[in-house]
Amino acid sequence: TPLEQLEKEFQEVVSELVGDQSLERFRLEYEKLHRALKQSHENEKRLIKKVRELTTEIVNNAGKVATALKLSEEDDVTIEGLKKQIERAWKMVGASHEKEVKANETIQKLKAEITTLSRLVEKGAGLIGQGNTVEELI
Repeated sequence: TPLEQLEKEFQEVVSELVGDQSLERFRLEYEKLHRALKQSHENEKRLIKKVRELTTEIVNNAGKVATALKLSEEDDVTIEGLKKQIERAWKMVGASHEKEVKANETIQKLKAEITTLSRLVEKGAGLIGQGNTVEELI
């Protein structure tokens, strides 16, 4: 790998510098830069791993959000359907109430008519006893 090659080259350069006292400050600075490079590389690997993890998490969460949105839309459709059913039910209740009122009015009219007819029958029965016919009563 490129990092292994770099490490090999670093070791070769350092081994050459160790014997030369005039380049000691350069060797120390070179070693310091090499450590910083290695640390930077480790940090980069760690960050790349974290980015991959976060990308996976984002993809998973995006799927969950899409599912939640779909369910929400389905819930909206269900709510609208239920509202329409309630509206139809209230209309049926209103129509039923109107029919009940009309039926009660018809019952009252029929009761009144029965009372009237009952009186006529009683009156007619009394007249028939007197020899009158129904045609005469009308």
